[in-house]
Amino acid sequence: MLGVRPWLKGNALEARIKKYRSPRILHFATHGFFLKDQERDPNKEKHELGAFGFAEPGGMGRLSGLNLENPLLRSGLALAGVNTWLKGQSPPPDAEDGLLTAEDVTGMDLLDTELVVLSACETGLGEVRTGEGVFGLRRSFVLAEADTLVMSLWKVPDQQTRELMEEFYSRILAGEPRAKALKNAQMSIRYKHPHPFYWGAFICQGDPSPLSFG
Repeated sequence: MLGVRPWLKGNALEARIKKYRSPRILHFATHGFFLKDQERDPNKEKHELGAFGFAEPGGMGRLSGLNLENPLLRSGLALAGVNTWLKGQSPPPDAEDGLLTAEDVTGMDLLDTELVVLSACETGLGEVRTGEGVFGLRRSFVLAEADTLVMSLWKVPDQQTRELMEEFYSRILAGEPRAKALKNAQMSIRYKHPHPFYWGAFICQGDPSPLSFG
């Protein structure tokens, strides 16, 4: 049985996560975001970030200092302290701004990480550039050298996603290959929740083989 070291709520700190080196499995269960490349209207900005589900209206202005032309700064994961930062207040130093962007991920050491699971909304989205592929969390975890990435293509429901992940990990621990374990978990959830919205968002990229438990 794998040893699990959960960092929950206020312990899920950006600086702490960026310093952690090559866990075998890295699982994020939080809010993801993807900002499309578009002209910013100051009259509309204050309403947009709330749609991601982790900040109150008015937060978009706090992102205006970022270089939003960089696609790796327009996708990421929300961590502890993000709401404090978005309100213009100061979170604990190790929380930084509470936003683990795709650019942050490229600097992480995931050389020996066999599986990264992004149990969050729209984590597989990004900007498509001709000859370069998809820029976003998908690209950043590849650059960080994680073997396999499980990610979502749309906003996912909490309850059904939890059921899917429990089924997925039970199959992983039973020795099923990574890609097959996800597919079979999705088919299992499909019996209880037939509409693809509830089970079809997640895709697997990278090494499809079983994890090494030796």
